[in-house]
Amino acid sequence: MKTIATYSLFMASIFYSHVIFAQTETDQVKQVMKKYKEILESLDVSKSYALFTENSQVLEQGKIEGTYRDYIANHIGPELGHFSSFTFSEYEIEVVVDLPYAFTTESYMYNIVLKDEDKKVERKATATSILKKIEGDLKIIKTHSSSRAKK
Repeated sequence: MKTIATYSLFMASIFYSHVIFAQTETDQVKQVMKKYKEILESLDVSKSYALFTENSQVLEQGKIEGTYRDYIANHIGPELGHFSSFTFSEYEIEVVVDLPYAFTTESYMYNIVLKDEDKKVERKATATSILKKIEGDLKIIKTHSSSRAKK
C-alpha cells in the first residue's frame, strides 16, 4: 500500500511540474508579444530588435517585407514618424508551445492618430507569429499580420 501511495505521489508531482512548466513557457511567449506591442505603442522601436532573430521574416497585408530589420527600415519605422499615437485595444492571444517552437494567434484593434492631420485610423487586425527558444530566450522568427477597416 505504501508503494502505491508513493507511486501516486510521484506521478502527481510529474504531472504538476509539467503543467507548471507549460504555463511558464506560455507566459514567456505572452510576455514577448506584450513587449513588442508596448514598444510599438512607444513609437520607438530601438529596443525591439532583441525580440527577433536576425533572419526573421515579416509579412504584412499579403506582402513579404523581409527581415525585421528590413521591415523597420522600409515600412513601420518611417510610418511611426508620422504618428502621434499608436495604441492597441481588445487584445486577445492564443499560444501553443511545442518547444523549441511556440505559435501565437493574436486579434486586436489598433488606433493610430496621425501627427499632421490629427486624423484617427481604426483597424481590426490579426497576427500569427512563430517563436523559437534560442539559448534560453524566445525570439520571433516569423510574423504575419493583416488588418481591415473597423466596421
